[in-house]
Amino acid sequence: MTKIMKVDNPTVANILFNEENVTHRQMGIDTIELIANYETVVKLVEKQGFSLFRPKKAKSNKTFKRVEYALKEDSKRRYKASSFSPIVEMVKLPKVQGRGQKPLLMSIVRNIPVLFDVATHHKQAKDTFCLVIFAGLHQPTKKISHKAMSTISKFTNRKTFKVRSIDVAIDTTDFRSISHKRKESFKEQLAPYSKLGVISKGSSFYINNFEHVKSISRILYYDKYLKQTQHHGQKLSKGLSNWKRLEITLTFDVTDQHNKGFTQYIEGFNFLDDLFDIDEVAKKIGITSYSHDYITYQINSLLDNRFMNNRESKEQFNSVESLARFKQSDFRRYVLAV
Repeated sequence: MTKIMKVDNPTVANILFNEENVTHRQMGIDTIELIANYETVVKLVEKQGFSLFRPKKAKSNKTFKRVEYALKEDSKRRYKASSFSPIVEMVKLPKVQGRGQKPLLMSIVRNIPVLFDVATHHKQAKDTFCLVIFAGLHQPTKKISHKAMSTISKFTNRKTFKVRSIDVAIDTTDFRSISHKRKESFKEQLAPYSKLGVISKGSSFYINNFEHVKSISRILYYDKYLKQTQHHGQKLSKGLSNWKRLEITLTFDVTDQHNKGFTQYIEGFNFLDDLFDIDEVAKKIGITSYSHDYITYQINSLLDNRFMNNRESKEQFNSVESLARFKQSDFRRYVLAV
């Protein structure tokens, strides 16, 4: 039975993050969304030795924000019915040892419009499928456990778990502030992606509507330094004061017969085409000095857990040292041709 509990959210206020101890100026996968049979997901969670819990809704929680956005975008307005209230469950994944370290969370969402459409397509009951979300996979100031990545791979490597969306993030240094004053120049830079408008909110720019774009469903550019220091209470050095982040969401049709899951997509040509589009967006903003090393490390580790079978990765998957160790290794199962 699912338990109701509050998600712990301790801050690591005693750590000063700087350009030497975070993987800065890297491209990485930050979020993966899969759609799968709910009963299969629960069995797999329990097989890994984990349990589900119902979190209390938090305004800052990324999962709840994504769900609310999906509900607002539902053209059939089914979310207005009380019986269609979303059901969110979570699983705490293994965390790095140490006081105050936070685990990655696996979110399992039911009773939302996209799942009704999938159920209808497969002629199944509307509660057959669930949305599985792995978020925070590319957060340089958050310590990620190699055991968590290994657990995630058990889900991403299943062909029957269809890939719904992927968030790809690029960290950069931008001396210009992100504010409403910059909105028009940003819109001009991002043409034709910005043809249908740019939303300016606080220290963030959003593009949520596109014309004639294959996979990109959202572009977000925001002040990462302000977010980490003001919203998460972290200490960042002055060297990171101009830290900005570009996040691009790629969304896919889960009813498409060619959607064979995360692994097949990553190993196929469509992923390279989408990365080309992401690189193009980055260049339009002026982001050029970033590396693909971390995303290559992520992909290789999800495809083959042996890439994490070393002291550096076992201590912290996303540390500067573990990334350096990966770059020094000769063997690659996956080579990113960019």
